[in-house]
Amino acid sequence: MRKALLALVILVASLVVPAARVGATGAELDPAMVALWERTDGPVAAGETDRSWLWGPQANRVTTEPYTYAPLKENRRLVAYFDKSRMEINDPSGDPTDPWYITNGRLVYEMMTGRIQVGQDPDIYTTALPASIPVAGDPYSWNTPTYQVLGRLMGSAPDRTGEIITATVDRNGTTGFDLSRRAAGLRYGAYVTFTGEQGEVVGHNLPEVFADFLTQHVSPLVAPADWIFVTGYPLTEPYWTKTQLNGKETDVLVQCFERRCLTYTPTNPDPFKVEMGNVGLHYQLWRYGNWQTSCPTVPVRGFGALWSSNREIRDTLGCPEDTTGERGIRTAYQRFERGTMIWVDVDDVYNPARSILVLYDDGTFTRYADTWDEGQAVSDPRLAPPEGLYQPVRGFGKVWRDVPGVRDRLGWAVEPERGSHGAYQRFSYGTMVWIEDFDQIWVFAGDLYWNTGGTWSVHNDTFDG
Repeated sequence: MRKALLALVILVASLVVPAARVGATGAELDPAMVALWERTDGPVAAGETDRSWLWGPQANRVTTEPYTYAPLKENRRLVAYFDKSRMEINDPSGDPTDPWYITNGRLVYEMMTGRIQVGQDPDIYTTALPASIPVAGDPYSWNTPTYQVLGRLMGSAPDRTGEIITATVDRNGTTGFDLSRRAAGLRYGAYVTFTGEQGEVVGHNLPEVFADFLTQHVSPLVAPADWIFVTGYPLTEPYWTKTQLNGKETDVLVQCFERRCLTYTPTNPDPFKVEMGNVGLHYQLWRYGNWQTSCPTVPVRGFGALWSSNREIRDTLGCPEDTTGERGIRTAYQRFERGTMIWVDVDDVYNPARSILVLYDDGTFTRYADTWDEGQAVSDPRLAPPEGLYQPVRGFGKVWRDVPGVRDRLGWAVEPERGSHGAYQRFSYGTMVWIEDFDQIWVFAGDLYWNTGGTWSVHNDTFDG
């Protein structure tokens, strides 16, 4: 959120200008982009005002992107990425003094939905996986909801103007209410309605602190346009959530709009309690970035080969957890008619007990603690499997017999249980597990030790060494 910015202030001919005038593609900032930045963020860079950035200290990436629209040469438009957003020029033949000559990218909507607009017609788009990037806090904030998660909370809400905000959301998108949040005294201050994509009326509540920030600080900066030019319409309700801020768990209020996300951090000094999220940085990482150059550490050997070569897996898992790295483990496995059971014995702070992973053929899994011990029944003699099939035993059998629904979904085992060795590594949003007997790598989307389930996929281990 707050950054050390003095080193990024650049003075040219007594004017403060965004540093990245020319991008790697040779594209150059349009004078209208420079003028807009100077008018809105120039005073911040010069230390003449106490407020946070609207765009950021500099343009990080200046380029042209595919965009189908008649006024554009070769159907490419000029864009400039900043920490907080993206400037765009859709019609270079237009009037540079028009408030909408430069537009803000609809970046948050695209990261939430995976729908990337590549033309003026809303039906011209390409698709990608929604962004598994935390919407607030440190880049690798493990306890913060991602754009992908908040995308599931888009919709409409009733008018709650005047009520105190106690709504919460966790990293998995589970919403609730925490009455202790009443102590903060933050109230819903406005109710905004607009027409949705299907012609429906959509409404969302704005906290007083966000409504005041937008009307008193943002709208005057971009007049004669207003704050809608900057943020777009709200996509979610405001929620209290947890995030890592400079490595420390911090409570923040977050709300995402089409083009920006706003945060309120009670522990920040007053001028910086409300800030724009780093949407521009997140979008660059999602659309162009390489986790290999963005993560503090990268996986190695088989895990590294799969993670580095598969963009979908990188986006799903995020970065490796620095605290664990790849570790050897004891494993066991057993195949069933409609799935597989895998036992993992990982003795660390995240998983002090043994776990049984039940993998179903529909691509989902559920984790259970292995509570079987030597004093318990190995199997149930009353259950006779059909010829050529097997009843699972010990820990597998206990879960198979005792947990409702598991036996029906898996069916009978098609082979005896087998023990093996393997390895595992935790990532920000999932886990990789390798089993020696198969020479395959299982990818679990959803941390095995914070969540009880998620989705899985299996891949050949192509590493030779």
